[in-house]
Amino acid sequence: MGKRLLALWYQMTLKKKLYVIIGSVGMIMGASIFINLKVVYIFVDGARVIMDDNLACYKFQESMEKEREQFARLLSNNTSDNRSAYQLACRETKIHLDGLPYDYDKIGEARFGVTWNIINGYETYEKQREKVVSMSSGDDNYIKELYKVYNMQKYLEIYANRLTKIVLMAGNDYYEVQISALKRMPYLLVMISLTAFVVLVILLRFITGSIVKAVVQLANVSGRIEKNDFSSPDVHWDGTDEIGQLVNAFNKMKSSTENYVIATEEKRQVEEKLYRHELERAELEKRFSMAQLQLIKSQLNPHFLFNTLNMMTRMAQMEEAPVTEEMLVAVGNLLRYSLRTSNAFEPLEQELKVVRDYMYIQQMRFKDRFQWNINCDSALYQEEVPVFLLQPLVENGVIHGISEKEMGGAIQIDIKKSGENLWISVSDTGKGMDPEKLNAIRNAMETKGTGLGIGLGNIYRRISAYYEYGKVTIHSTENKGTVVEIEFGGKKGYTGNATVDDSGR
Repeated sequence: MGKRLLALWYQMTLKKKLYVIIGSVGMIMGASIFINLKVVYIFVDGARVIMDDNLACYKFQESMEKEREQFARLLSNNTSDNRSAYQLACRETKIHLDGLPYDYDKIGEARFGVTWNIINGYETYEKQREKVVSMSSGDDNYIKELYKVYNMQKYLEIYANRLTKIVLMAGNDYYEVQISALKRMPYLLVMISLTAFVVLVILLRFITGSIVKAVVQLANVSGRIEKNDFSSPDVHWDGTDEIGQLVNAFNKMKSSTENYVIATEEKRQVEEKLYRHELERAELEKRFSMAQLQLIKSQLNPHFLFNTLNMMTRMAQMEEAPVTEEMLVAVGNLLRYSLRTSNAFEPLEQELKVVRDYMYIQQMRFKDRFQWNINCDSALYQEEVPVFLLQPLVENGVIHGISEKEMGGAIQIDIKKSGENLWISVSDTGKGMDPEKLNAIRNAMETKGTGLGIGLGNIYRRISAYYEYGKVTIHSTENKGTVVEIEFGGKKGYTGNATVDDSGR
């Protein structure tokens, strides 16, 4: 019989084996739960009923005693306080009387009879009691009627004691009946626990055979794979059940993982070479951008300087000193900043000073045809920005936009914080660009600045190289103006020397 069961067990699928184990454990747990619930029912539910009955009888007796005392006190001293206390005692007695169990099927014949006598006797007593309360002590038959009340109170007291005795005896009888069964419960629980232990040991013995051996092999091979060691032999399993399917899938996964690791390592080596080439190319682009910047710093638009100096000469012939002096100071500031600045970054306050000098000169040049405004919170003045970031954009707006319009135009610079990034907008109301030219500039930005003008291209390459989250966007409408927006943050850590650009979009 044992061999047949063992053979049947090995032929079962793993799913059925688990069902057998779960079913066996479930049955044992169900029997244990049933016994525990039975014990709880006996001790909790049965005891609760007995205690409730005892409490109901006690409260009725106590309320009757209190009512009798208040009745006597009221007769001896008929005050409003005594009358209120008496009425309250009567109401409590009535409530506890109604709370006495009065179901024949549940309480039995003897107890029902006693309860019936109490309920009916109390109705008669209640009428007689109120009759005496309404009488005066000098009325005829007062003493006779009063003694009737006393006799009824003794009658109710006798039956209340009898009811309490019956309830106590019923509780004792219930305990005597159940105590024998309760004494057998611990032995039954021990037998169920031993049976459960034996069944589980037998089932686990079947499981801890070949299945555990296969699982141990899987664990050992997996540990070696974790260390990139694929030299261990495949796990072996003779059966075709779920364990066999798992072993076959594991062996295939082991082979695939080995091939994937080899391919990944080859891919990593190739990507590492490509990454090194990309770093070298980026470094070359950065050096090229720095060289452009340095070249432009050295020339600072000779055409602009020539026109400015000619205008200053004409003004010097027409008037004396103040305006000419201010323009000479502005030009000197520009030249001085261009020649002395060797850092890649400067405080925003310094950049704005250069832009103000430049726009002052242009305003002297164009007179009423040129207006400008800067909107920037002074709290941002110490923010570090790439050197010569604003002046080339303003110059583009003046030369390619405002100077080509007969009525002139205006330059607006807005600077603010956008989260952790700095946002800068340089807009003009000049000539603008047609869609074809605008698209060409945007396409050039997508190729990392190749094909852009010297000024805008240099700014774009520096923003892309210096900042992890840097971007430059341009918007333009023909005959309405151009807007260049720059947003950057998250410096990549570059701290080299700088060169600057200022000509051409």
